[in-house]
Amino acid sequence: MAGYLLRRLIWAVATVILTAFFAYGIIRLLRPDRYPAGADVISGTWHDVRHALFGFTLGADYVHEEFVRGFAADLYLLAGGLVVAVGFGIAGGIYCAARERTASARAVEGAAVFFLCTPVYALALGTLLLCAPPFGLIELPYFFDPNSYEPPLESPWDFLRSMLIPWLVVGAPLAGVIVRLTLALTRDSMGEHWVRTARAKGLPRKRVVRRHAAPASYATVLSQFGASAPIMVMNVVLVEWVFSIPGFFRHMRRALGQNYGAPEQYIDIPMLQGLAMWAAVLIVAVSLLADLAIVRLDPRIRSGGGLA
Repeated sequence: MAGYLLRRLIWAVATVILTAFFAYGIIRLLRPDRYPAGADVISGTWHDVRHALFGFTLGADYVHEEFVRGFAADLYLLAGGLVVAVGFGIAGGIYCAARERTASARAVEGAAVFFLCTPVYALALGTLLLCAPPFGLIELPYFFDPNSYEPPLESPWDFLRSMLIPWLVVGAPLAGVIVRLTLALTRDSMGEHWVRTARAKGLPRKRVVRRHAAPASYATVLSQFGASAPIMVMNVVLVEWVFSIPGFFRHMRRALGQNYGAPEQYIDIPMLQGLAMWAAVLIVAVSLLADLAIVRLDPRIRSGGGLA
């Protein structure tokens, strides 16, 4: 198990470093006019990576300042979205497996398909149109007040009410995937010998599903969780802009030159490079977290056999 975790950690660090070389090297290669005449691409890229990544400056002082102000909100939003996705996804899959062919189970499956197929930006916009004052059909002012975010230690209530809906929106697409995956794998496990033994002992179906059939799906669900890390980070980027959450990713649209109505519109390359580095770190961290959880659940890895 130690060897497996070490390999995963080395892979994570190497991925971040390679991303840094790409983010800073591609600009030097494609836009040499931004740098002094005759500047060497390789040595210049190494200088940029050493300054931005190993020096923890993200390439420019103003980029570092904005990162320090906003990275905590990014982490809160991503972590909450992941908890919503895994918690509601597994619970929904178990609920549907335990109550097959009932109206409530079909409703949960239908909701899972809806959230799976709906782009997160459309879901966020639809949520605002439905509930945000003063134009929503059902006004919920406490949860849709603009710029109401406060750090959790300064105002827990403002933090909770400003993050609750964004957490649900960020996690909804992955929750839909996990509902369907958990349901399908739990159904497959119902024919296994340990499940048949539990049913033969007269245990209720709900308990058989929850305690015996569903746990066999958890390792695969966590694999999907890790593979979905890039999608979750992209959801965070989109939701932060829609719900005015002051994270670091809120600068993405302005950095791309899409800050409509502003007196100046230009592509902020240093900011984009910093955003790319932060996104890479989050994606790698979520993938590594999934690997650690799989190690905890899969005895084949703990015994040193690795993944089948």
